Amino acid sequence: MRPAPAVRRGSAGRTALALAVTAFLLYALTGGGRVVGSDEVTMLELSRAMLRGGIVVPEGSTIQGPDGRLYTKNTAGQAVLALPLVAFSEAGAAALGLGPGKRALAVRFGASFFNALVTALLLGVFYAGARALGAGAGAALAGAVLLGFTTPTWIYAKSFMAEPLQSLGLLLVLIAAALLPAAAPQARGRLGLVAGLGALVAVSAKLTMLPLALVCLVPMIGAPLEAWVGPALGLALALAGHAVYGGARFGSPFETGYGAQASPAAFTTPALVGLYGLLLSSGKGAAWFAPALWLAPGGWWTATRRAGRNRARWSELTPAGRAAWGTLALWGVGLAMYCRFQHWAGDGSFGPRYLVPLLPPAFLLVACALHRASRALRRAALALGLAGALVTLGGVGIYFGAQMREAGDYPYTLPLEDPRFMSDSHFNPRYSPIAGHWAMLARNLGEHLQGALPRISGTVAPGARLGLSPRDQAELLHGLDFWWLYALYAGTPARPVMAAVLLLAALTGVALAWLLATWRAEARAG
Repeated sequence: MRPAPAVRRGSAGRTALALAVTAFLLYALTGGGRVVGSDEVTMLELSRAMLRGGIVVPEGSTIQGPDGRLYTKNTAGQAVLALPLVAFSEAGAAALGLGPGKRALAVRFGASFFNALVTALLLGVFYAGARALGAGAGAALAGAVLLGFTTPTWIYAKSFMAEPLQSLGLLLVLIAAALLPAAAPQARGRLGLVAGLGALVAVSAKLTMLPLALVCLVPMIGAPLEAWVGPALGLALALAGHAVYGGARFGSPFETGYGAQASPAAFTTPALVGLYGLLLSSGKGAAWFAPALWLAPGGWWTATRRAGRNRARWSELTPAGRAAWGTLALWGVGLAMYCRFQHWAGDGSFGPRYLVPLLPPAFLLVACALHRASRALRRAALALGLAGALVTLGGVGIYFGAQMREAGDYPYTLPLEDPRFMSDSHFNPRYSPIAGHWAMLARNLGEHLQGALPRISGTVAPGARLGLSPRDQAELLHGLDFWWLYALYAGTPARPVMAAVLLLAALTGVALAWLLATWRAEARAG
């Protein structure tokens, strides 16, 4: 594949923007409007504390500092980037005059759409990057749709977890690094800064992204020395931020708060067990949670060949070929990092959480595979996409925490480091979360169609993690994971809620029509 000519980059940018807007509206329409996971709540509390000029958070996913106060062990990158949305949510809750319980839920509701924005931006960047690497308009759009709506990417767009930011950062690094060596001299500085921005975002979101961000720079091998200034600056700023934050919490720039989890003692899982679990297991295997990945090896083969025949030498590689080698290195390092980790499954979560940031680069290879693909391959891609959508819709409709609770996986009965921890859900197809989500979705949807909706109080005690009473939690085992239904469950009048849903659905339809129009115009232009 050859890079898209410069004359088409403007139209590709318009399509990328239309895709991002459409994806955001669809993610907003299907959002959960909730922040309930331990790490999610503590990250939100950190952002709220920053608005007040501090970093001390309520007890939860926390660790006690030398001063006796509580701090999150998570990094601060997401909390910083979410500050504008959290501030807006706080202001909105205050303006509505809500009491403390409902105000806390309102802030969580507003903040829950942060990752819808990030993931929508991710898809726009993906499309523009795939086009710049040489994929046709159809292949690039197909790759973006497969990534955004047939993989766990959609599920994490509904969360306040850090995976979408990590994904966006790594993708920016890889695309910029792949394009830079063949770029005109005047464009290299700009691409270097884009790579640096991606490294800053990814590593600031999670320190363990550092080796993965470095691997994403593999395509830049052979580039002029000055091209490395931007990536080096981004990495340096991210590490400086971690040092300052660590010093503020624990009095040392080298303390992360993860303790033994950041030491070799946490890497005790047999490598083959971890690899099987991450790639093929019924409960966490990427092969089943993102079926279109099966197309990626063919895309790698295509991108790294010279005129589709012999393997190209490094100096002969197109940007797509460099991106393909970078993606292969990224997955190799990522799997090596996580396969021996005690908590390789990333529980509680939907699918292989630690592999989610590796999905966008892999789907660049899927786009390569679909570029000028045969009819048989396009049909195979459609079948894999439909299978992925089926898996993903189960996770969209049912919150994974509710599925874990109903299955008896939560509250945990074994420590996370126990080798039998959630072993049935991870490895026994009979207890696969995929089936569990769909069993709950079918049951709950049937109950809703019969008019039997859950009833909850709709309040939260300040500082509470779940924000719901045990009775409400039991009720929500029969709920569907959409913010507008949660509003109805809490007794909100139906008319304004449904009016908001219809307006959002109409806007989504308009955006989709805009996307199709811009994409068709771009495709006709070649």
